[in-house]
Amino acid sequence: MLKKIVYLFIIISLLFSVSNFALAQETKVVEEKTSAEIFSEALNDYNSENFVLAQEKFNKLLETKNLDEGLQFSVLYYSTMTAVNRYQTTKAIDYLGRMNDLGFQSGNLNWKIAELFLNKDNKFDSANFEKALKYLKKAKSLGLNKINFKRDLAYAYLENQELEKAENLYLEIIETEASAADYLNLAKIKEKQGKLNQAVEYYESALDLNGTQSSLYLNLGNLYQRLNNYNSAVSIFNQGIKFRKDFAPYYIGLGKSYIELENYDRAQTALETAVEINKNSYYSYYLLGNIEKVKGNLNQALNYYSQALKYNPNYVEAYLAEGKIYLEREEYYRAISRFSLAVDKNSDYAESRYYLGKAYYQAEMLEAARSELRKALHINDKYQQARKLLDIVENELNID
Repeated sequence: MLKKIVYLFIIISLLFSVSNFALAQETKVVEEKTSAEIFSEALNDYNSENFVLAQEKFNKLLETKNLDEGLQFSVLYYSTMTAVNRYQTTKAIDYLGRMNDLGFQSGNLNWKIAELFLNKDNKFDSANFEKALKYLKKAKSLGLNKINFKRDLAYAYLENQELEKAENLYLEIIETEASAADYLNLAKIKEKQGKLNQAVEYYESALDLNGTQSSLYLNLGNLYQRLNNYNSAVSIFNQGIKFRKDFAPYYIGLGKSYIELENYDRAQTALETAVEINKNSYYSYYLLGNIEKVKGNLNQALNYYSQALKYNPNYVEAYLAEGKIYLEREEYYRAISRFSLAVDKNSDYAESRYYLGKAYYQAEMLEAARSELRKALHINDKYQQARKLLDIVENELNID
């Protein structure tokens, strides 16, 4: 019996030793996996868009001592790209900084980080054009010259109000490979510079390349309005409607243009369509109110102004429009109430102060009128109507 126990103990010991040997061999195989092999696995994960796994393996390699210089560059490069693909801006900048400290430079990585700051994929609350421009300039200094890179750089210049640099770059781009967006941005530059006729030409070029982009018709129509070319505005808004019948801003622009052309029936039809598409369009209600006022339908005008304020309680122009009707009806206290609300919503708007002063004057509240008119002139000292009425008020108050 004792011999059997001894034999059993020997067999168990042998089995345990064999198991430990096998486990040790397996551990040894894992330990002997080279850095190049780990990098290859990480790169496969990266190319398969398994970015979390890729980043774990790249981090493991970065902790390895005496990593080959070439491999170290590759690991830092793809660590940065992995962070970019995961929208981890801070990590991407950190990896890029480590590369720079080791003497490695990459224009492409600076560009990719800039794209994060441009918020091209709308993954952040807003863009940071100042920081984007910093990395784009660095990428340019490192020789990056791709056409899409130039577009990003031009756009960053535009958003940072470096208009001349943006314009020169867009002009260079359209010589090589023009797009509707390039002409659109050139048009915006010309608008900012006050060169509206040139802006029109660029918008028209953009439309030639892409006649289905809603913003082009809208921007060009609005620009024609600024140039007081309302017939052209009507034409361009109607063209936009052919491509997109459910876009309320086209009908608003059309209605506003028809009002300026004194074609009130067509204006009303366009604006009624706008509110059918978007019942919250307070500006459409406001313009409809203006049409009814011109027609002499003051109660209907007030109804439309009320609708405008329902959807935008801060819309000063609607309060002023209501107040002017009450002033016309000699309902002075109602007028004072509406003009006072306009002042409350924007105390730095000279017109609100002027009309409140005018209502006080017509209600024979001269001191209050004088106070408001002085405030209007403090905001805008070239406001001639306020100046003239103030002179009348002060004369009646016997103030020299």
